[in-house]
Amino acid sequence: MPRKKNGYGNFNVNKIKGINSSFDKGKGSASAGNYPAVRSFGSTITRSAIEQYNLESTWSRWRRGLEYYYQGAYLDFTQTDAVLYQGTDFEVPVTFIGQRFATKNADSRTHYAIRREVDQNQQLGVIVERYNDEYAYPEYKRAKEIWLKVDTSAGYSDDLLLRSVGERITDGVTAANISWVLTSAKHPAVYLGKSQAKGVVAVTTVSLSDVLATEFITNNNGDIQSLVGEVVNMPDFYQNRTISALDKFTDYPYEFRVNLTKTITSASIQILDTSTGLPPTLGEINTANQIFSTTTATSSLEGDFVYEKERYQRFFGQQYLTADLVRSELTQLAYGVLPWIIQSVKADVANNKLTITSEPFQSSLQLYTPSETHRYIIMPEKGFTIKTPDVDEDGNYKHAPPMPGEKLWEKIDLAVDPWIDEIFSNNQPLSISEIYTCSCPAYLHAVLRNPESTDDDGKKINRQQRLPTPTAKGASTYEANGLLKTVGIAESWATDEYKKSFKVCKHTIAAMFINKVRVMEPNTFPSADAREKFEAKLAKDIEEVAEEFTAQLRRSEMTQIEVIYALAEALNLDDVEIGYVLLTSKF
Repeated sequence: MPRKKNGYGNFNVNKIKGINSSFDKGKGSASAGNYPAVRSFGSTITRSAIEQYNLESTWSRWRRGLEYYYQGAYLDFTQTDAVLYQGTDFEVPVTFIGQRFATKNADSRTHYAIRREVDQNQQLGVIVERYNDEYAYPEYKRAKEIWLKVDTSAGYSDDLLLRSVGERITDGVTAANISWVLTSAKHPAVYLGKSQAKGVVAVTTVSLSDVLATEFITNNNGDIQSLVGEVVNMPDFYQNRTISALDKFTDYPYEFRVNLTKTITSASIQILDTSTGLPPTLGEINTANQIFSTTTATSSLEGDFVYEKERYQRFFGQQYLTADLVRSELTQLAYGVLPWIIQSVKADVANNKLTITSEPFQSSLQLYTPSETHRYIIMPEKGFTIKTPDVDEDGNYKHAPPMPGEKLWEKIDLAVDPWIDEIFSNNQPLSISEIYTCSCPAYLHAVLRNPESTDDDGKKINRQQRLPTPTAKGASTYEANGLLKTVGIAESWATDEYKKSFKVCKHTIAAMFINKVRVMEPNTFPSADAREKFEAKLAKDIEEVAEEFTAQLRRSEMTQIEVIYALAEALNLDDVEIGYVLLTSKF
């Protein structure tokens, strides 16, 4: 009987493989949390309460941003003009000014911090009442919401207020984001629907002979197919009209849908050459090179739009939300067709017609209640800020005397508790606020594609960074509807709650200091142990800044994806529109 093989290793007749006495280098420490042994799809990281608190602490971002400002670790970014709510009667001209920060976590080795300045502001309404007494309004406190009652009578832009959901507004001192606009009956004043997965299709018909006569077609040897891949802008297809009997509302157990079919005769269209520069969605559309334009086109659009009932049911209490109930309260709808890519063209020589069909694209449809003299605004309790002149308690300016015409320093408090602090003074008009956005993952809660397989040091890059795909704890399918189409380009885990909060990162904090806005030290300190480790890591990061800048100078023009996402955030585009911009941009 053979002897039992006790001990280590594999034993053969004439060869013994003993214990492997080599020692491999252990793995470096990972980010905070307990990681599963098998990192398969669907696995999650478990963090303790302290680890999660340290992760969410604003103080670490503030400290890094302050150091970036002190070190001058940035380059200025070219100023760009754009328009909020382009194509409407209440356009708001804005200017983007920003800085470029070096990083190792992007193909271009650049993150862009963008400041949006409002050039010609409009007043949305004046504050009548504030509901921020937690004892008088415990239901609002439980929901972590601050309510305002606003007068939107003559002299104020009620239409603009309805379209400002998700926008950041201010009374000149306090600023916060709008999460809901309600009617005087405290029902939703705005319903936002998203097109189904198959998307919507736009079709336009123009004169064939006029297109053939263009310089673009002549330079392409008369080939009408050379238009495929170019972009069509339809200014007339931002529609704000009365809901008609042709707009079909259909009820389902968990949602309701609206079928929209629209044809416009004598429509204006522009075929744009977008081979260079930013996509027309993000800038002044009139600055794009035109291949062809006409005011006699016939254009049509058809699509189905979905609305989740659970998002609105809470405002109706025990009354069950149905499509008919919603329809009874609505009078207006609005939708805009962003510049779309030409999928195909078909020439009808006998009738001198050229039919241009779009690639299927995602879109959104807003439904509105009638105008009222008073509305309610809901704001999340997190994200309130207060900005005032940077003076001491005696009113003395805390900086060197300014030169004539020089901007004075201001200070901004990020640790505002709206249930305790004085916010939004009554009888003060509200307007759109200046904001800061950034392209880094800490701000966007999104990761952008990074196709290279190794970094500058030859180390292998994480696969999710190279080709970002949906994750187990990402945003819900409905919340990320538009961005789900950008698999491989971007992956977002930003929830609706996060999108409507005051977002901040080290780059935006540095940008505030650069713009003479002193960010007051936050009170969300990480634990003492975390601070010690942080200071050591910060020192190392600053040492690497020169190296990162060298890489940035070599690679900053490789791709525009970073700046495009940051600008889309600054324009308050929803996920459908951001996804559309990413898909139609030529990085």
